[in-house]
Amino acid sequence: MNTNLTLENNKYIEAIKVEKILVAHRNTPVILAGNILGSFPISVVLWGDGYSTKITAWLGFLVSLLLVRLFHYKRLNIETASTTQVLTYGKIQTFLIFLTGCIWGAAGTVFFDHQELENIALLILTFVSMIASSLVSLASKPVAYILFSTPLMMSLIINMLIVNQPFYTWMGFGATVYLFVTYGFSSTIHKVIDHSLRLKYENLELIKDLTEQTDRANKASSEKSQFFASASHDLRQPLNAVNLFTEVLSTKLTDSAQKRDLGDIQQGLDSLNTLLDALFDVSYLDSGSVNAEKVSFNLQMILEKLGRQFLIETKIKGLDFNIKDCNLVIYSDPILLERVITNLLVNAVKYTETGKIELWLEEADNKFVRMHISDTGIGIAKDHIESIFNEFFQVNNPERNRKYGLGLGLAIVRRILDILNHPIAVTSELGIGTDVVITLPLSTEQPIDMPSAADTNDTLNAFNGLQIMIVDNEIEIVKAMQALLESWGSQCVTYSSTESALATIDSEYKPDV
Repeated sequence: MNTNLTLENNKYIEAIKVEKILVAHRNTPVILAGNILGSFPISVVLWGDGYSTKITAWLGFLVSLLLVRLFHYKRLNIETASTTQVLTYGKIQTFLIFLTGCIWGAAGTVFFDHQELENIALLILTFVSMIASSLVSLASKPVAYILFSTPLMMSLIINMLIVNQPFYTWMGFGATVYLFVTYGFSSTIHKVIDHSLRLKYENLELIKDLTEQTDRANKASSEKSQFFASASHDLRQPLNAVNLFTEVLSTKLTDSAQKRDLGDIQQGLDSLNTLLDALFDVSYLDSGSVNAEKVSFNLQMILEKLGRQFLIETKIKGLDFNIKDCNLVIYSDPILLERVITNLLVNAVKYTETGKIELWLEEADNKFVRMHISDTGIGIAKDHIESIFNEFFQVNNPERNRKYGLGLGLAIVRRILDILNHPIAVTSELGIGTDVVITLPLSTEQPIDMPSAADTNDTLNAFNGLQIMIVDNEIEIVKAMQALLESWGSQCVTYSSTESALATIDSEYKPDV
């Protein structure tokens, strides 16, 4: 962003002017109080020296003007005032400050008596104090400061020079130097204030620009996620058809070489399915379409299922695999939580070559329980622990070997746990192993019944003899599903539209499924 162009914009120039006026505005109560206090010593000391009439008149003008300034100060409502109103206020404010300086300067003439050195000293001390205080309070408006300090001090300087005595001449010279030095100080302080205000508006412009870019990036990311989430069905359809046809083909092949070739095809399809599922899952989670449906359930039901699922794979790798029994009722979404635990166990098995994998629970208090998934795998370097939850990040896989997946498993874990609002912590040591801890909320409610896994053979036998109607707008899916179900002993009728399927049902055909 070109900040020079930004500051050339009238909007920001006027905004800075307004800020400077408001700085002086906020200082007004202190300035008015300082004027009253500054007039008090002069009034008291000179009252008894034959100046009572002049003091009364001078003090009357000063107090009257200060009341006008107070009224002017009160009239400005910072919350509702427009830029034009504030700028107009600033001009009147400067004029009133100039009049105040003139009234103070009048004191330097009216009360000046070169034969009364004490009175001169009092005037000089008072004027120097007034200038010093206004140097700070009016620094945001250097013109106003000059219009106040010049008439205030100049009348006293001129009177001292008119006396034409060396003492007063040098005093007048010193007062003149002091006045011009304060101009320099005022200019320096003003530059600091001006620079700060410019930085403020430059930063506001940067923040605005950054916010717009962030919004655009978030929108693009959201649209991408929504696209993948909505398009996943269409993208999966051809792949599902191929999966179904290979399943049907596997029941027809008898030649060992052909079966081996089909196995290679199925292995490639499995890898493709896994990768697409991971990509679609991340996009679906990012789209905001996933909501946690939390219930109270016994965690042991999930753990028993996962124990059976990972037992064979860990035995093949020669790993000790142990899931400690528990009888705890927790409050979470069982489907999403099962996915989290599955991904963590997959990771543990993938990166553990020797030793053991354990899942155990540690009660934290009456409200929470900590679930530990520990392994004796390769471990994770401390500076990589936070990165493992990022998309496509994999420890010890710089060459992006696809047999290790895409590195999306833990990204899915983090997203799901954010939805569930379950904290996760990871501790690890290279070459020693990793311990992942998820904090789960306990529940005192009655747990729901979780369905148990059905036997595969019983499931397949259940299809034998069933009358099944298949309806799908993808012809290849219909053909593949029909071939698979008929290979299991079902009798199928197929349709590519809901209307034609309903018309068949209206004509007395009643399918079992």
